Amino acid sequence: MKKRFLPLALGLLLCLLTGCREKEIIQENEYEYLIGVSLSNVMEPWLSQTIDSMTEERQLDSRVNIIFKDAAGSSRKQLQDIDQLMECGVDLLIVAPNDSESLKEKLEELCRELPVVVMGVDPGTESYTTFIEFNDYEIGRIAGAYILEERYEPGNEVIVIEGSAGSPISARRLEGFQDAVEGALPEENIHYLNGEWLRDKAENRMKDYLVSRQTADIVFAFNDEMAYGAYLAQKQYRVSGICFLGVDGFAGNFGGLDLVERGILNATIRCPEIGSLACETAIRILDGEQVEKHLVIEPELITGEGE
Repeated sequence: MKKRFLPLALGLLLCLLTGCREKEIIQENEYEYLIGVSLSNVMEPWLSQTIDSMTEERQLDSRVNIIFKDAAGSSRKQLQDIDQLMECGVDLLIVAPNDSESLKEKLEELCRELPVVVMGVDPGTESYTTFIEFNDYEIGRIAGAYILEERYEPGNEVIVIEGSAGSPISARRLEGFQDAVEGALPEENIHYLNGEWLRDKAENRMKDYLVSRQTADIVFAFNDEMAYGAYLAQKQYRVSGICFLGVDGFAGNFGGLDLVERGILNATIRCPEIGSLACETAIRILDGEQVEKHLVIEPELITGEGE
């Protein structure tokens, strides 16, 4: 791969001209690989975390430069973002699809030109070099089993806070949860809210629920951000005794692991960070190594002391 030089000023101009999300990494020295990253919506915490982890990975390898693009939840914009990344001359593309349909034709076209790493959402085609996903069904199953075996008592009201409507990740977590509790947890005791992956949305939905129902015993949110939002709602309304379970288990201040340690969450289902693995895999591909076609990240239940 021919080494290239991209001055800082030119890089920033490129970012403005192409509409890059202003979190592009620009080096002032030579680099060998330019990786384009198309993210469906960085408002989703796992994708925001992906930017941070890929940035850290890039800093460990001075041969690599990365451009990030955020589709803000729009499949149409994601297609435009990918075209713009191709115009930048990327050597490899990392894509977190917005859904399982919109990128099928685009990926079939791209795979004839360069390596493609897909992460998170099944793109509905096998036209990629590697697909990396969470075992989202298992995440839901683990949550259901934990609730039934460790937390549920007859008559308890269980709140499930899902991600965005139409999200394949949310759908798989819901399927795993429902299969785990089927026949053991009465359907009338389960209440579904849509938190859209966001803390403030989950907080508002939980407030609405508490105003109308005034009782809740267990909350399972499909990420830690929404679990924390639900916790803030119950705290504001002075409701106590609710068990909170989230997903992600990120490190750092107010990440899932910290929330469990503080006693805010009773448990989180930790998923090893997908961005680091995607970046490592991309560099291995560019270095000419053989990689697996399909990688699955397995979850782990993390509980607080005494659980």
